[in-house]
Amino acid sequence: MRTGRYIRPTRLTRAAATGSALAIVISAAFALTRYRGLPDVLVVHFMRGGVPNGWQYKTYARVLMPVFVQLALALTLGSIAALLLSRSQGEHDRDAPDVKVAAAAAEAVALLTFIWIAFQAYATFALIAMWQREHAGLYAYNAVELAGVILTGVVAARAYAQLRAPAPRPFVPEHWRFGQLYKNADDPALFVPTRAGDRWTLNFGRPVAVALMGVILIVGIVAPALILGLSLR
Repeated sequence: MRTGRYIRPTRLTRAAATGSALAIVISAAFALTRYRGLPDVLVVHFMRGGVPNGWQYKTYARVLMPVFVQLALALTLGSIAALLLSRSQGEHDRDAPDVKVAAAAAEAVALLTFIWIAFQAYATFALIAMWQREHAGLYAYNAVELAGVILTGVVAARAYAQLRAPAPRPFVPEHWRFGQLYKNADDPALFVPTRAGDRWTLNFGRPVAVALMGVILIVGIVAPALILGLSLR
């Protein structure tokens, strides 16, 4: 038994978080140390054949853009992982099904965070190399991006395999709203079996479930809108 407000993260979760932090620090340090050596005007668009035809003035914000993306990923996805591991009250058994599910879900989020923060670390090095030679071409960009997509699929498949169908709980009518919405403020579990017991659902009696859905909506709706807006500037 363990007590406290958080479920202990797995070793892989901690390793992924450490790797993400190191990738951000290395990216920022590399960009800052190379900043003075970059041209005052940076090439941002090329014609066919790698001939530059678009430039913007060098600024810290522009050079550090991949680092800002890394920080945004760490903040949003890290918040999701922290919410998944939160425990409202009381003791919890590390071998309990809902605890294992929460730990596995947080581990998957941490691994995805590391994959795409590492990709942005590559982008930092590739962009600076491109600006230094003032010729089009981000070496191996498509291959690295494809590797990120493949690893994302592997992590998703692994997490799905770990989230096995739970055993159904005894049905308590007052804990269910609209037939399928579980709400029990006295239950510390964030993940609970559905009424049929064939999958997992959230316990909306815990405010953290609403917060989790809100963060996911921000990541899924607001973030793409911001990226689209920046790309159209």
